[in-house]
Amino acid sequence: QRLAMTERDCYLSVMENNGEPTLHPSPEEARASLEDVRRMEADLADRMVTPWWYSTGLGLVEALMVSSMAFPDSVRALALVIGLAGLGLLVRSYQRLTGLGMSNQYFALARGWSVALVLVILVAFGVVLLVDQPLVTAATAVVVFVATVVLGRRADTAMRYRLRHGVRAR
Repeated sequence: QRLAMTERDCYLSVMENNGEPTLHPSPEEARASLEDVRRMEADLADRMVTPWWYSTGLGLVEALMVSSMAFPDSVRALALVIGLAGLGLLVRSYQRLTGLGMSNQYFALARGWSVALVLVILVAFGVVLLVDQPLVTAATAVVVFVATVVLGRRADTAMRYRLRHGVRAR
């Protein structure tokens, strides 16, 4: 069975290289390739600087969406549409500015901060739906806004650090 796997692997390797046999790089070539990857990651970290308005805008959109749960049905739907449109506008503006799209890889590079933010938002939705008091809704929306700005900036810093210093996400 081991022989069959080796033959298959060789066949696939030759197919992936347009019929050319797979070349094994020398240790120097491998080190040079790894250095190229590190350089590209550092360049990516430089391009990933998020503008000040992104986290602020995202916080406002998320606060609107959380607080909309306390609105009457007709207004809630409108607020959610406005929130989703604002989210789309923010993402497109960031993509246009940096040339980068959203990716799960970025999330993985700042997993702790990102998970914390998602938990804050989920708890906020729960509080607004369960308590149903205008003052609590307003306070919860403020907490979501502040958490989004603070945790979003920390996540950005963590992503750039991990890319620049070669720390891999697990």
